[in-house]
Amino acid sequence: MFNWFKKNAPPDPNAPAFWQTYLTSVEEAPFHNKTPIEEVSFVVFDTETTGLDVQKDQILSIGAVRVKNWHLLVADRLECYVHQEYSPEGKTVAVHGILPGERIDSLSEREGVRRFLAFAGGDVLVAHHAAFDVAMLNAALQSAGAGKLRNKVLDTGVLARRVARNPQLSRPGTFGLDHLCDQYRIPQSDRHTAPGDAYITALLLLKLLYRLKKRGVHTLGALLTRPRTGL
Repeated sequence: MFNWFKKNAPPDPNAPAFWQTYLTSVEEAPFHNKTPIEEVSFVVFDTETTGLDVQKDQILSIGAVRVKNWHLLVADRLECYVHQEYSPEGKTVAVHGILPGERIDSLSEREGVRRFLAFAGGDVLVAHHAAFDVAMLNAALQSAGAGKLRNKVLDTGVLARRVARNPQLSRPGTFGLDHLCDQYRIPQSDRHTAPGDAYITALLLLKLLYRLKKRGVHTLGALLTRPRTGL
């Protein structure tokens, strides 16, 4: 009942206009539990940030690409850089290589998340270790006066565990993106950039979906359901 009231609550008059447009796209999305996987539109995304603390760190860039009907739609992608004023830490910059104020084509954080929502719409979101990226986007949305993401979300790390024979016996790092790329022979070009990691994760998603299909996972509902054992 709470979800019904939440879904049918009147729009927040103080929320930005792009937020209501996004909510409409989510409500009108044609995906449900019985939707065949090949009919689902996935938006695979990644964020590069100033650090790993959701409470204090900020988004520096967002990359996303669309996957549908077993194809990675390379031309259907998003890449944007967010202007942030911050004191860079050596380890962080060494990973993503983005210095504060470096790019002249950078956007405000509000415009960055607006563009992401416009790109994603009501599609199913996919990321590797998705909880962090979703939390960072939610924090940016809150700063913009909007609400939290409403899309269905998949984590390729979780899907990889479902595919593994004995995940409970795996060593630390087994389901990290680097290790999985080696395991599935995915070239790690542009690693640790948001567009590059989104592209790599999209390739990983396709390989995992193929293996899950062979195990009888044919619908979105089955894909979103976590097995009771092995996780």
